[in-house]
Amino acid sequence: MRKALELLASFTPRTTSWALSDLARSVGIPKSTAHNLLRTLQSFDLVCQDADTHTYSLGPRALELGLIFTRCTDLLSHARAVVSRLAEVSGETVKVGIFSRDQVSIINAVESTHQLHTRGDVGTRWPLHSSSLGKAILSALPTEEAAEILARRGMPRLTANTLTTWPEVEREMKRIRSRGYACDMEENEPGVRCIAAPATDALHRRVAAIGISGPVARIKNSMMDELAQHVMDAARALARQFNR
Repeated sequence: MRKALELLASFTPRTTSWALSDLARSVGIPKSTAHNLLRTLQSFDLVCQDADTHTYSLGPRALELGLIFTRCTDLLSHARAVVSRLAEVSGETVKVGIFSRDQVSIINAVESTHQLHTRGDVGTRWPLHSSSLGKAILSALPTEEAAEILARRGMPRLTANTLTTWPEVEREMKRIRSRGYACDMEENEPGVRCIAAPATDALHRRVAAIGISGPVARIKNSMMDELAQHVMDAARALARQFNR
């Protein structure tokens, strides 16, 4: 069962189809085992195989499950109005992320109307140590848990500005907790700045974050404080929904 789920989890917005041998190798199982598991997943319409290329992709049942998730997850319904307001006042792309499998998973986004803007990236996952959404989520976790996660996942350098050691990240978490928001100063992607704030319920059982992202040319140092205030207002609005 676990390996079947690992096969499903291998399909991402960046890798939407797999050859059998590549998929088996990525999960670390024999090709014959992968083939048998994929046949079972096919029987439930969770994956399908292209008749010409013989590559595998997600099937229609996977889409149905995703749609069910969006309908039954109250965070998404709460987030829509908050995301729209933040996009309007900031003029930049807005994203909502949740803590999932030691990463931040983007579950909702509204892209900026500017011709030059950052992507919404719904359905993608990003590292906790380099993204503003991820760092905001880290700041809402107990320090010991955050340290364990980063030790387990690692802190790869993505740009010249990426924090790659625990002491650096720990200092950053203290700053985030003190001021209420996290920044990504071209740490995840060159030329892109982001600001995010955590949104949790009263007991911190649900941890999410909301933030904006845009090009350095528009998110200037002189604007950071004003934009951060809008982001924190949005995070508080989400948190109020959690605690109703």
